[in-house]
Amino acid sequence: MKNLFADIIIANTNVDRPFTYIIPQNLRDDIIPGCPVLIEFGKSIKKGYVIEIRESTDVDIARLKQILSIPEKELSTDENLLTLAIWIKHRYGVSFDKAIATVMPVKSGVEEKTNNEIYLNIEADKIKTITEELKRKRKTAWARLLEELEIRRNISQSYANKELKVSSTSIKRMVEEGYILVGTEKKSSNPLLPVLKTLGIEDFNDIVNAKDYTLNQEQETAINIFKSDFEEGRKNTYLLHGITGSGKTLVFINMIKYVISKGYKAIVLIPEISLTYQTVLRMAQHFGNRVAIINSKLSKNERFYQFDRIKNDDADVIIGPRSAIFAPVKKLGLIVIDEEHDSAYKNENVPTFNVRDVAKKLSEITNASLLLASATPTPETYNRAMNGEIKLLELNTRAKNTSLPRVSIVDMREELKRGNRSIFSEKLKSLIEDRLKKHEQIMLFMNRRGYSSFVSCRSCGEAIKCKHCDVTMTLHNNNRLVCHYCGYSMELPKICPECGSKYIANFGTGTQKLEAMTRAEFPNAKVLRMDTDSVSKKNAANDMIRDFARGDADILIGTQMIVKGHDFSNVTLVGIMAADTSLYVSNYTSAQRTFELLTQAAGRAGRAKEGEALIQTYKPENYAIVAAAAQDYKKYFENEIAYRSLLGYPPACYMMTVMFSSIKEEELDISAKKIIESIKSDIKFKKTIIIGPTTPAVSKVKDYYRKLVYIKNTNYDILLDVQRKIEENLTAYKNVGAIYDFN
Repeated sequence: MKNLFADIIIANTNVDRPFTYIIPQNLRDDIIPGCPVLIEFGKSIKKGYVIEIRESTDVDIARLKQILSIPEKELSTDENLLTLAIWIKHRYGVSFDKAIATVMPVKSGVEEKTNNEIYLNIEADKIKTITEELKRKRKTAWARLLEELEIRRNISQSYANKELKVSSTSIKRMVEEGYILVGTEKKSSNPLLPVLKTLGIEDFNDIVNAKDYTLNQEQETAINIFKSDFEEGRKNTYLLHGITGSGKTLVFINMIKYVISKGYKAIVLIPEISLTYQTVLRMAQHFGNRVAIINSKLSKNERFYQFDRIKNDDADVIIGPRSAIFAPVKKLGLIVIDEEHDSAYKNENVPTFNVRDVAKKLSEITNASLLLASATPTPETYNRAMNGEIKLLELNTRAKNTSLPRVSIVDMREELKRGNRSIFSEKLKSLIEDRLKKHEQIMLFMNRRGYSSFVSCRSCGEAIKCKHCDVTMTLHNNNRLVCHYCGYSMELPKICPECGSKYIANFGTGTQKLEAMTRAEFPNAKVLRMDTDSVSKKNAANDMIRDFARGDADILIGTQMIVKGHDFSNVTLVGIMAADTSLYVSNYTSAQRTFELLTQAAGRAGRAKEGEALIQTYKPENYAIVAAAAQDYKKYFENEIAYRSLLGYPPACYMMTVMFSSIKEEELDISAKKIIESIKSDIKFKKTIIIGPTTPAVSKVKDYYRKLVYIKNTNYDILLDVQRKIEENLTAYKNVGAIYDFN
C-alpha cells in the first residue's frame, strides 16, 4: 500500500514551518487535517497539528519518522477552522503554532467526572411503613432520604449529603441493608443549567415556548428578505440596524429557526459574558437544550463538554463572546454578531484580530450567512451598507410600542458656575429622588473603573489635543502629555490654552467612587455596582443581573457592561455620568465610542414604561453627544464621516498598525527605521501615508522593546503588499518580529 504523508506544525516551539511525517497504517482512518498528533521531534515527544495530508513528498522517505499516536480525550480542529488558522497566520503576522492555538477549541483532555446516583431498592407501597419504623428508631436521616426518593426517581449522593444531611456512612449502611442502590452516571458539566436555576427553572421543558410573541411588519420584512436569499443560495452579509428596543434579537432568533429547519447550525456572538444571563434565557425559550455556551468563565470540564456536544451535533445554537467563533460547528449556516459595534470584539492579545473580520472569513470558508446587528453600527460597517457592499435591514420602531426615552443634556460647566461641585447635577439628583419615591429603578453609567488619563478644562470643556493628529494627548507620570499616534509630547500646562482657566486637570471618577457618593447622597436606596472588579467570580454577573431584574436593588451603577443589551422593565431613569470620559480618549474613534455608549445607555430606559435619560457633560455641543441625545444615528454618521474623511481615518481610508518588537533595543531601532525607509522609497507605495516608527505608550513588555508604525492607504491591497514587503525585510533581522493590526 502506498505511503500517506502529513505536514505537521509542532506546538510550543519557535519553529514556524511544517514538518513531514509518515502516517502509519493503523492511524490512516483517524488522521485528518486539523487532527492533534504526538510525534518524535528531535529527542523528545511533542504534540503537533496536521495541516495537510499528501500522497507524495520531495523529502527522502528514509529520513522521515512516523506519527506515534493521537492524544486521547482531545478534540480536533476541523478543516474549516484549520483554513481559518492559516488565514489568521498570514493576515496578522503570527506563527502557525499561535494561529492554530487560537482556533483550537480545547487544548487538553479532561477527566471524565461521574455522579453517584441513589435509587430506591424497596417496593413503593412499603415506603410509608418502613419510614415510620425508621423514625421510631431515630434514624430520621434514613427516613428523610427514602421520602425524597419516593417523590423523585433518583437523586445524586452529593445532594443527599448537602441538602438532606445524610452522611456517606448512612448511605453505605442503607445499601448494605437493602433499602437503596447506588450507581454511577456520567456528570454533564452543562453551564446552561446553573444559569437557568438562578431563575428557579429546573428543566428545559419549563421554558420552551414560555413566551408568546408577535412580529411587527418591519421585523417580518427583514426575516423574509433573509429567508428568500437563503433559499436561493445567496449567503449574504447583512447589517440589521434598529433603534434600541426595536426587537433585533427576535429577528435573528427567527432567522436561526429557519436555518435550523434547513439542517444548519448557528453561532451567536455577544460582546460580554454579562449578557449570557438574558441571552441564554431568550435562546433556551426557543431552542431548549439545543443551546451551547462558550466563554472564558467555564471550567475545563465545562468547555470540553460544550465542545463535545457541538462536535456531536447535540447543539444547534452556540452562544458566547469572541472565542465562540472558533466552535467546531460541522454545518454552519448563520453567524450573528450582536452589538457588532462593540470594542470587546477586538482581541487585544496576539493575534490582534477583530472578530467581525474573522467571522467574515469563516462565513466565506463555510458558505454561511453573516448578520451584524446593532443600534449603533460602526461607521465602517454602516458605510459598507450605504455603498451596497452588504445588505441593510432596518427597524425604526420599538417592538413593544413604547416610545424612545426622553434624553436631556446637562452642561456641567454651568453646574460648576452655580457652585455645585458634586458629581450629581441638581436635575439628576431630583430625578433619582422622584424614581425612588415611585419605586422605579435607576441605572447610573460611568465608563471608568479607575481614573481617566486625558486632561480637560472644567470651565470651557476643551481637552488638550495633539496639534498633528487631532486626538487627545495622554498624561504620563512625568507630567508630560504624549500623543500615542505620532509621538509628539509637551509639558502639562498650568492653565487652559483655550480660555486661560485654572480649572484644568486630569479627568476622571471611577465606579467605586461613584458608588460611595451615591450611597452618601441616597442613604435609603439599595445600590449595586457592576464592573469587572465586582463580577470577577464565576456567575457573579448573572447573579447581579438577576437580582436587579427582580427588584432587589434600586440603583445599578456600572461600566459599559450594564448598557449592552440588557432589558429591565422597571428602569425608567438612566444617568450618564461624565460623558467626556469616552469622548476624550486618545483614539480617532473617541466620538464613535461616545455616541455608541450614550445611545446604548439611554436605550436601557423605558423598555416597558415611559423612561428618561440624562447626559452630564462638559462638552454639550459635541456632535456625538447632540446626536446621541436625539437618538439620531444618521446625523452622527454624517458628522463622523466628514471628520474621518478630512483627517484620513477609516473608512475614508484603510489603516494598518505595525508593532515591531525585539529583546535588543538597538537592533530594533535600526531595523524598524531601515524597513520603513525601504517602504517609503518604493515607488509602488508613494501614495501611502506612513507615520513612525515611534515609541508607543508602553515601550517595553516582558523584556521586549517595541516600535509602532501607522500606515494608511485608500487601497486595502496596498496595505497587504506593505505587510508582505515588511515580512520579506524582517528575514534579515533574526531578533526582530512584527505584529499587524488592521483598522
